[in-house]
Amino acid sequence: MSCQRGSNGRTRKQKYQNATTFKNNLYDTSQMTKKINNLEHKGLCERCKNVLEWKVHFRKYKPLTQPKKCTRCSQKNILRAYYVVCDDCGAKENLCCKCGLSQDTPIERPVPAVEEEREQTEFELDVKFLRERQRRKFYRLMKQGMSGEEALAAVTENSTKNADEENLSDENDDEDFTDDDDEDEDF
Repeated sequence: MSCQRGSNGRTRKQKYQNATTFKNNLYDTSQMTKKINNLEHKGLCERCKNVLEWKVHFRKYKPLTQPKKCTRCSQKNILRAYYVVCDDCGAKENLCCKCGLSQDTPIERPVPAVEEEREQTEFELDVKFLRERQRRKFYRLMKQGMSGEEALAAVTENSTKNADEENLSDENDDEDFTDDDDEDEDF
C-alpha cells in the first residue's frame, strides 16, 4: 500500500482517537504563553492567518527576539514572527505581510499602539469635559449596551441641538431688547 502510486486513500478509520482535545495552556501558565494566545494576526490573507492560528493553537509559534528586515524597504521594523513585509509596505501595496502576495480584497491592518493610546485619551477627555447631565446620560447609554463612541455621539448630538435652540432664543431676546432701545430713542 505504501508503494502504490496514484489514489492511495486510506480505507479504514484512524486506529487511535484522542480522548480529549489539545489545550496549549493546560500545564503552561507563563506570561509568554498568555501573550502568544492573545496575539491578533492582522495584515494577513485568510490562508496565512489560519496557518498562524494553527501554530499558536498547537504551541508551534515562536516569537521574534529581535526585529526583522522587511523584504520591500529593507528596514528593521518587523516585530512579529513569520512576517516578511512590514505593515507600512503591506498597507501601501495591499500585500499580505506573511506571504508577500498582493490581495484583491483589502486586508485589515493593525492600528499602531501610539495612535490607539492617543485616541483613548482623547475619548476620555471628551467624556471628562461633558456636563454632569450629559455624563450621566453617557454612562446610562453605555450600560444599555451602546458602544462608547455611539453613546458620546448621541449625547453630543442632543447637546448641540439644545445649544442651537438656546442660541436662537438668546438672539431673539437680544433682538427684542434692541428694538425696545430704538423705540425709546424715537420719543
